[in-house]
Amino acid sequence: MLQFLGSICRGVNGGDAKIPGLFVSPPSLHSLSVAAMGSFAKVLSQLGNVASARLAAPAATGTSRGIIQGSRANKQGLSLMLDGTLKAGHDMKTFGLGTAASLATVERYARFTAAMHHVYGTMERSFDASTSPVVVPLWQRFGDSLRREPSLALDLADVSSSATLHSRTPATAAYCAAIEDAAARDNADGGGRLIGHLYCRYFADLFGGQALAAPTRYALAPAVRPGTPRHYDFGDFGARRAESVEALYQAFNTAGAALGSQAAQDEVVTEANRAFAHNIAVYSEEGALWSGAAHGVANMVRGFVRAKVVGSPAE
Repeated sequence: MLQFLGSICRGVNGGDAKIPGLFVSPPSLHSLSVAAMGSFAKVLSQLGNVASARLAAPAATGTSRGIIQGSRANKQGLSLMLDGTLKAGHDMKTFGLGTAASLATVERYARFTAAMHHVYGTMERSFDASTSPVVVPLWQRFGDSLRREPSLALDLADVSSSATLHSRTPATAAYCAAIEDAAARDNADGGGRLIGHLYCRYFADLFGGQALAAPTRYALAPAVRPGTPRHYDFGDFGARRAESVEALYQAFNTAGAALGSQAAQDEVVTEANRAFAHNIAVYSEEGALWSGAAHGVANMVRGFVRAKVVGSPAE
């Protein structure tokens, strides 16, 4: 995705790659557009930084890389095993393109938000109903801070007349079925497979997703209003991100120890990899990722220019 954004930046600077419909010839707008591209690249790079953090040079404490590198709990136990899924499972090309493509039109954003609403709703209902002795204490401690379904419902209502208009797509249905299957197996054998799903989705939100709110508003204002999207806002839990992430890592290790066997911990890791695969399917299901991403980034740049030059209410 960063290579893609680089090609877009070269287009804005007069190279071969061009964004259809983006015309920013006055020098001041040109500079703002380049700045906007840099900001969006920085946002998406935070997601990629998680996957490469262990191999990267030392990073600032408050950054995503810095949090990963500075954690003590993720150097051992189940947390270490889960972080190992990032290199193989976290497909930044698909996630980056899919994120940008979701900003191509309000309608596409509504469909993507509906998919996430289905996924988080299924996951959170599964956590609420879990009887697994390793899942229950983790969700009791963090569930209120992590829960996204109510805010996604409000975000969807902003851009769609009814949530019932958005039935589950095949990829979304398969993802939800995988979550329900993991929950059923956890309840049957006291496993912690749902923790793999929690790790995949909520960690992405905490590490990079929070920073995507402003680009979404730039791209899709006025449909996406100031103060939204709500589902990127974790309140005080997100504001204390390093502390919150470390607490989650510690809880993962506690759950791993409670599972007892290596085989049971391996099941959690396998489920995290499955969750990543289902995310790739959802992010890419609509297709037209490259053209959609180009339009999404163009929308974001135009919105950024409007906000900074014209003074639109996107911020």
